[in-house]
Amino acid sequence: MLKKHKPFLSKHNPLNISQHECEQFTYKFFLPHYWLTWLGIFLSFVLNYVPHVLRIELGKFIGMAIYLTNKKRRNITKINISLCFKSMSDKNVDNLVKKYFKNLGRTFLDIPILWWRSNNALQSTCMVKNINYIKNELSKGKGVILLTPHSTSIDFGGRSISEFPIISMYKPFRNELINWFIGKSRSKSTDNVVVYPRTDFPFKSIIKALKKPNVFYYIGDEDLGLDNSVFAKFFDEEKSTLIAIRKMVELTNCSVLPCINYFCNETKQYITEINKPLKNFPTENISKDAITINQCFEEMINKNLAEYMWSLRIFQTRKQGVPYPYNDKL
Repeated sequence: MLKKHKPFLSKHNPLNISQHECEQFTYKFFLPHYWLTWLGIFLSFVLNYVPHVLRIELGKFIGMAIYLTNKKRRNITKINISLCFKSMSDKNVDNLVKKYFKNLGRTFLDIPILWWRSNNALQSTCMVKNINYIKNELSKGKGVILLTPHSTSIDFGGRSISEFPIISMYKPFRNELINWFIGKSRSKSTDNVVVYPRTDFPFKSIIKALKKPNVFYYIGDEDLGLDNSVFAKFFDEEKSTLIAIRKMVELTNCSVLPCINYFCNETKQYITEINKPLKNFPTENISKDAITINQCFEEMINKNLAEYMWSLRIFQTRKQGVPYPYNDKL
């Protein structure tokens, strides 16, 4: 029987949920089954103290090692980029694939600082562009949906906006100790946050939260099948596009602000860039709204193309007669 996951939350949270209702530490984490996991957690603590410049270079090396050894993910990444940019030369596709894996490796070595450092210490690592767009909407008493695509550094995006009351979601890890450890880092004692498991999408709770000046950090670019989705152009290829956000806005009159997080090589900071609120959204035309959603993603992804999470199966749901693009036998 699969474990039913619970939310992670700070003591002070937007929905006033009791701490007894969240994921808890359990003594079974001390059993031998988890000893290797504890070793990994200890190594992440050590890595937290490695100078940032060195972590960046080591991360690039690890990223290239993943590129060379993980044929399956390399193939998915190359296919996605080739489908999205059909006029891009093979050489430029390969270069973008390599840049992506270097970014992935850099984030892999950087992410332990989110686990071990305080919120105040982490804010110097993050920067939010156009933060007033969020503040202006909240000051009107409205809820805000921050509509973001996956990026390699998406967890830094959540940390950068921690001054606001946040509702978000997480994909549970199979390893329960890792799930607890990382989940706690997303709900620090100084936060005002509830992070729900994606496996139990709490639609009513999110609607309730968005009727007040709260922020829903919504990662809306995944391909989750045909339910609550329609096909719309994503760069040069049609993609199954989630449209649940339409219903959220209709029921709450909240504002939708596109955003993305990416790493800036010049400042060595993780940048969360916010765009202006969408106007005239949603409309009565579902297909038109799906196009609008994907155009938002495209604009944000183009801020730093190599930071988008290209190794996800973003085209796994296909129209009838359109071939499945990935080779799952690799």
